[in-house]
Amino acid sequence: MKLQTSLRYISFFILILVFHSTRGQVYNSWNNHSFNPVERVLHVPGQNLHSSVGPIRLDEVARYYNVDSLIQRGIRKPSHRQNIFGRFFSDDLLSWEEEDVWIRINPLFNFEFGKDNATGQNWFVNTRGAMIEGQLGPDVGFYVDLHENQATFPGYLDDFAIERDVVPGQGRRKTFGDDGHDFAQSTGYLSYNAGRYFNFQAGFGKNFIGDGHRSLFLSDAAYSYPYLKMTATFLKAKYMFMVSELKNFYRDPTLGDTRYQTKYGAFHYLTWNIGQRFSVGLFESVIWAAEDTVGHRGLDVNYLVPLVVYRPVEYNLGSPDNMTMGINLKYIPWKNSALYGQFVLGEFKADEVFSGEKWWANKQGFLLGLKAYDFLGIRNFDFQTEYSQVRPYTYSHYMPITNYGHYNQELAHVLGANFRESITFLRYRARRWHFELKTQIATKGLDYSDDVSFGGNIHRPNVTRPADYGHTIGQGLKSDLTQVELNVMFLINPRNNMNLQIGARKRKMSNELETINGNYFYLAFRTSLHNIYYDYF
Repeated sequence: MKLQTSLRYISFFILILVFHSTRGQVYNSWNNHSFNPVERVLHVPGQNLHSSVGPIRLDEVARYYNVDSLIQRGIRKPSHRQNIFGRFFSDDLLSWEEEDVWIRINPLFNFEFGKDNATGQNWFVNTRGAMIEGQLGPDVGFYVDLHENQATFPGYLDDFAIERDVVPGQGRRKTFGDDGHDFAQSTGYLSYNAGRYFNFQAGFGKNFIGDGHRSLFLSDAAYSYPYLKMTATFLKAKYMFMVSELKNFYRDPTLGDTRYQTKYGAFHYLTWNIGQRFSVGLFESVIWAAEDTVGHRGLDVNYLVPLVVYRPVEYNLGSPDNMTMGINLKYIPWKNSALYGQFVLGEFKADEVFSGEKWWANKQGFLLGLKAYDFLGIRNFDFQTEYSQVRPYTYSHYMPITNYGHYNQELAHVLGANFRESITFLRYRARRWHFELKTQIATKGLDYSDDVSFGGNIHRPNVTRPADYGHTIGQGLKSDLTQVELNVMFLINPRNNMNLQIGARKRKMSNELETINGNYFYLAFRTSLHNIYYDYF
């Protein structure tokens, strides 16, 4: 049974439940790392909030804070009645509220112009769209948006889009003009609170598991996907079960416009707040092909039970699928701060791990980070730094269709595997002004050709490895990436994070075959609700 068919039935069911509701909610729409007003209040000792499950539900945040005040960030709305022009710059463009129903509509856009000194060319992004969000009765929330885009990019992003035939995080591209890209995306969800403990969501979008800028479990970097999700919140714990339909971005070119290959993912995540400051989360996922050499599988019912451990199930099916497990840890050393980490495991054989022979299937990685808001006692001065590394062949599989990816991008860390990365942010806000300094230093082992995989490209089958032993991070074409980026932003309308931005990025990527230096300058008038990651090799 296709997941899209399931979504239609679930959506219809949720709409019926509007008439039997008791309490409503929506999820946080302000998820952009630079402009997320909710993230700042999630790391306070004693709060029973689960910051590692994203996007977070706003009704949970509302138990501790006035959500509207968080969103406004100290910027007052005009008290007088405004025309449509005034609302465009200071409020929801259109809104209705009556009893327990409210709806808001806002424009989404990105008009960006920049110069790529590496190629001597200019680039532009022209995005137009809109979002509708609301609550129908006390228990049902919904969201939908649409983005239509035409763009040209700096040279390294242009190469990425052409090679993978997707724009990072935004879907399939087609050629626009001589050197441009045309692409579109729509996301949305219906969400239902079933009493005190359960929430059910049917959506087409992205999810995030972790407390950092990156995630080794599930990030919001790849293109959106259809999913069904259940969360149960009880005592000081939250449990998430999600099943999604994913795509292996491949089709036989001789057959024309056929469908891309389908695969499915099922995800379990249990997080528990222990005491006042500590939380621990356990993660597992499994990826399987909709059709394999035995026949059509579709949504395999073996993985659709919310309370089951996947590894024994997968093993007793013949071990055909791609398992990933991990642990997430967070400690709050002081108010508005977090020490956090993740450990991910794709395969484990104790004798191989401790033998020192560097077996190819020692698929492990870890992430460590610190973030602090109002750092050093300076109001609205924020600091975040994290280090991550993942061994070769982690997330990959013997068949490309069952890798831990979707639409030619990685579901977890944007760099895939066979890398080390350090990334740091300094942010400061003075009323409407936002200042951000970002540095990224990374090393990754690339492939010399398509014939042999050195473990960095998770979309290539790991059976093409050069040997079974002696594998280390950075093997293959060892490449170094350094990026420094400075952005100055002026927040115009907090309701949709409308802002003016000017920025500069210095980038250097080097290996034994080439060295690419780039200095990029850009100016943008945009709305910044979602994250888009452009920090690739």
